[in-house]
Amino acid sequence: MGHHFSHLASIVLCIISAFCHAEKVTISVETDVYNIAQQIIADRDILAVKDFSSPSAQRDVVEFILVQQALALGGADLNFSFTLGNYDARNIKLLLDGSLLINFDSMWLSQVEKYSDDLYISAPVINKGEYWAGLYTAVDNNKALATKQLSDLKKLSVISNNNWYVDWKTLNQISPKVLIHDEEWVSMAKLVSLKWVDVMLAPFNLKQPFTYQGDDYKIVAIDKVKVALNDSRHFVVSKKHPLGRETFIALQKGMEQLRKQGAINKAYRESGFHNAQVKDWHVINATLIKADK
Repeated sequence: MGHHFSHLASIVLCIISAFCHAEKVTISVETDVYNIAQQIIADRDILAVKDFSSPSAQRDVVEFILVQQALALGGADLNFSFTLGNYDARNIKLLLDGSLLINFDSMWLSQVEKYSDDLYISAPVINKGEYWAGLYTAVDNNKALATKQLSDLKKLSVISNNNWYVDWKTLNQISPKVLIHDEEWVSMAKLVSLKWVDVMLAPFNLKQPFTYQGDDYKIVAIDKVKVALNDSRHFVVSKKHPLGRETFIALQKGMEQLRKQGAINKAYRESGFHNAQVKDWHVINATLIKADK
């Protein structure tokens, strides 16, 4: 009854105020993330998405869905349209100048805290000390697959994106033989799969052996080792955007509800991002983290 009544009341209010339309907001997002998320959402209402155990539900795909659920639960009346492309580097600039309302991918605290005059930063969606990445290589790259410790990793070539703030910093600390920048995840995976580069970082997924594959690549996680990315991740809203303040309030409110329901942890767990299977794996950069404290 209550829900029905509140819906009716909002319709009446709309008629009184004579303008009742969700604000249209354009969000720029990575093409591959958007496409995978659409397969999981599959034309359902965003709040109906409860199962994240798809093999392709990487962390950024999970967050693309969670952030929209949080906004809906928090009462934000927004109608999103999406611009697809390579936005990992650009979105921070768009947030800072107010042309992007919110980033649908969480961001590292160390990257955004210096901009706190221009950005609202949510409560952590991933806490510091919870982020482990796998070292992925070609299925037949025996040298890379034999990696057991830091000194082994230092002899390999690694590919990443220098806009991925903490990944890049962490890999620089490791100081591999070569560190190569590439803008696109899929092209990194192809280069690793072809053995032109030895390794890349990627989240763990559902089951061992942990793999990612597409039309022309297949990469597998090196067994028994993981990399700590030692920072917390947060959703970020622009203070410069006219809808910034109300969107941030809705976001925090909705995230609080998702957290209480256990939905955030469940999503990360089901997708394999929080992964009990790698709990006892060796943290290959543990000594570097201690030194960095």
